[in-house]
Amino acid sequence: MKKFSWLILIIGILFTACNKGFDRLLEDREYVDTTGVTGKQPKILFLVIDGARGESVRKAQGANLLALADNAIYSWNSVSDTLHLTATGWADLLTGVRKEKHGVVKSDFSDNKLSQYPVIFKYIKDRMPAFRVAAYSSSDSLGKMLITDADVNRTFGNDDNATRQAILDELKIDTAGLVFGQFHQVAVAGNNYGYDISIPEYKNAILQIDDYIGDIMDALRRRKSYSQENWLVIITSGNGGSYQISPDEDDGTILSNPKINTFTIFYSTRYMPSFIDRPYTGARYTGKSVRLYGKTAAEAVYATIDKGKEDLNLGKTNQVTIALKIKKNKTIYGDYSYTYPNIIGNNLSLDWWKNTGWSMSLETNAWGVHYGQSGAGFNMVTGANISDGKWHDLTAVFLNRDNKRFIRLFTDGNFNTEQEITSYGNFDTDAPLTLGWVPGNVVDDNRWLNANITEIRFWRAALPDSVIKAYVCADELPSSHPYRDYLIGYWPCRDGFGGVFKDQSEYQHDFVLHGAYQWDDFNDLMCPSTATNLTQLVPQPVDVARQILNWLQIAADTRWQMDGRVWVTPYATI
Repeated sequence: MKKFSWLILIIGILFTACNKGFDRLLEDREYVDTTGVTGKQPKILFLVIDGARGESVRKAQGANLLALADNAIYSWNSVSDTLHLTATGWADLLTGVRKEKHGVVKSDFSDNKLSQYPVIFKYIKDRMPAFRVAAYSSSDSLGKMLITDADVNRTFGNDDNATRQAILDELKIDTAGLVFGQFHQVAVAGNNYGYDISIPEYKNAILQIDDYIGDIMDALRRRKSYSQENWLVIITSGNGGSYQISPDEDDGTILSNPKINTFTIFYSTRYMPSFIDRPYTGARYTGKSVRLYGKTAAEAVYATIDKGKEDLNLGKTNQVTIALKIKKNKTIYGDYSYTYPNIIGNNLSLDWWKNTGWSMSLETNAWGVHYGQSGAGFNMVTGANISDGKWHDLTAVFLNRDNKRFIRLFTDGNFNTEQEITSYGNFDTDAPLTLGWVPGNVVDDNRWLNANITEIRFWRAALPDSVIKAYVCADELPSSHPYRDYLIGYWPCRDGFGGVFKDQSEYQHDFVLHGAYQWDDFNDLMCPSTATNLTQLVPQPVDVARQILNWLQIAADTRWQMDGRVWVTPYATI
């Protein structure tokens, strides 16, 4: 009996101790049950519009496409494969790998590797055998040569309206899972008339497809089970089309190629809007400048400073920074490869190895500085490649450090190289400071400059690396520049008239133009983007397959070697 009493006591203590734990429970509150939302069945509507150039689709202002933007990840500047082949675009979209893997590089699909890199329908059916996949193609070759592993695969002999009707009928089926549709009449209009909405036939073809998309989206939303389904709608093009865009739209990068300019829309009612804009590829640089060129004194256009040139001497120990902007023009051979023509310098001759002085010059595809002195020898130091027809900012810094003298080169603000020049002595000469042509015993036509030069800046100071980089993309020298007071010469060379390049520094040493010069308008790209691959910053066809698998919660197997990425945005709802 005594033992039983102790047992009762122990149980009571334990019960009391356990009750204290309930003090930590959350207070009563109302919760929202999200299981019905997260349990929605993921489904895909995937529409491809051949030949729909992204910029044209944007400018066409189709009401139904634009309406999707409020709940979409979208871009009017996505890009397709540079091969610009319709079959390659289809294969990229449907396999998720590039042509180097799937091997579709011919319109007849010959020599492909689709058995190794199949259409993603195979991966979907392997993981979800009961999931219905239906493909409706306006182009017969797509359905016959590429589509596999679909429950339904029908083609309609380039009849887009028949394709539209088949998609509408498919959306009436309760078990519809992935609905693929491809339209071709926009590409037909582009091929026949041109790929731009300034052409009525092309614009009308885009707006017709926009009407079809409106019908299809209405049918999707009318599904009886729509509220229990989680649809991702993908609308894109596999390639653009050839069209001569205006110079203002051409930044010289792959993004300005109309043939591969596409659009991409990933739409879901769950998505917050996410616009993927055209990546920054550089600033516009505009004005008037003089092209400096010529092989002989009689035909050359060049400029010199004769009076007061001694104010610009480098001497033996002067710390000086020389910077300018230059755009190389093509040689007579159609390339940008030059053999040492003078850009700016005080060397008496193009045969620089015979004379005292210095010369900033073109070095085949790059640029550099020649320097030397009779008796002390001659040498050169080379910067980066600037052979792309764009404006580049070149900087040479002469500085003293640890009782030695050095020259440092920078291209577009990026450090290239440094070389010690202590033993070469004084670089001053009696020659004028010259932009462009200097005499010489020349047999190679590539020894002659053909370039536009602007924004020449001389500082009596060795500018720090950080300052060089910070101001390299400025189209003119700002009054806030920290070394403005050290200027001993500043020539914008964009005066637009007259026979001199005016010096805007207090020294007022103007460059005098020689030859049959003329002031020409320019509107070009300056300071191109440092991105190593601009295409990674916008959607590509290979991304679509990854987006589909991710939506269906199918993890991409590494053995599939897929090339695309998944684009994400915050959810408006869960």
